[in-house]
Amino acid sequence: MKKNVNITLENFNQIMKNKVELYNEQPMYLLRINQEYCTYEVLVNDFPVKEYYRSGKLATAIKINRAILKSGPQKVTIRMYPYGDLLQQEFGEDQPYMSTLKKGSAMLVEVIKVPDWKNYNISKEESIKVVKTEGYDNQEFVGAGLPFYEFSFTFNAEVPFEFEGWTNGIDLRKVDSTLLKQKIISYFKGYQKIYEEENINKYFKINFDKTARNLTSNYYAHKAHSGDQVFEEIKEQFLNSLLKKNKDFLPLKDYELSFFGEGKVVTLKQSSSFKVDKRFRGKSALHFLYQNEDEEFRRMISPYIYLYLPKDKYTGKDEDIQLEMIK
Repeated sequence: MKKNVNITLENFNQIMKNKVELYNEQPMYLLRINQEYCTYEVLVNDFPVKEYYRSGKLATAIKINRAILKSGPQKVTIRMYPYGDLLQQEFGEDQPYMSTLKKGSAMLVEVIKVPDWKNYNISKEESIKVVKTEGYDNQEFVGAGLPFYEFSFTFNAEVPFEFEGWTNGIDLRKVDSTLLKQKIISYFKGYQKIYEEENINKYFKINFDKTARNLTSNYYAHKAHSGDQVFEEIKEQFLNSLLKKNKDFLPLKDYELSFFGEGKVVTLKQSSSFKVDKRFRGKSALHFLYQNEDEEFRRMISPYIYLYLPKDKYTGKDEDIQLEMIK
């Protein structure tokens, strides 16, 4: 896309159609996860793709193409957390409280490749790697007694696309953390203002690049008349989020400074700890409540905002940093 293109509600579909590439070959990569006595988060190439804070098994495999930027080695990281009072919340007060991981805590992660997503059939799935936590088979988990455990592994992927994404960003871990928090808070407040003013064109522009990458990597635009229907659905999702009535933004507080993408991506989020209110656990620090006219209860929207700074826009002075939404 040419720089300084003015994306509007009216031209969004056409510009997105021009941006999203189509591929004859559509390899899709997924993770099928089975866990025991733990909740977990999944990162691919140090970018978050799934938070699962429940006791039951996830019924479907997790698509991870959106965190793959190009062919080659891909790194998967699993972060395991104890249940806390999860069983009590789900099954009653007679259930145990688990402040640490147990001997029976375990994870089995299977990497699945679907060679052609447009013709998906479960019989065509290829299992390309299976990883188990140490002690999986004899209930002697190596992380027993710990409040948190993390492990990683790699696999090779072949995809038809290649994205810059956040790879051209500076390492934000080297920036003074107090200053960096101020920069992120400033961005968050600007993002909140877009919601409050219902600035449709600015919202569409700021979310365009990452949306185009997600649509391309997941091959969504191959559906329904070369993507026309998909693009219209995305536009409606944007509007549905932005134009909620009775928006009530909660204060920015109790957040953590969190880095992803090997330090090139940053955000403010709520803690992943089981001790955090489950409504906010692991979510963005920016969230608002709203209530539809036909509903009794208020709902919450927590837009994920991942920021970076391209190297060519870094002056060498941290005070000049102007963060951007990742591509």
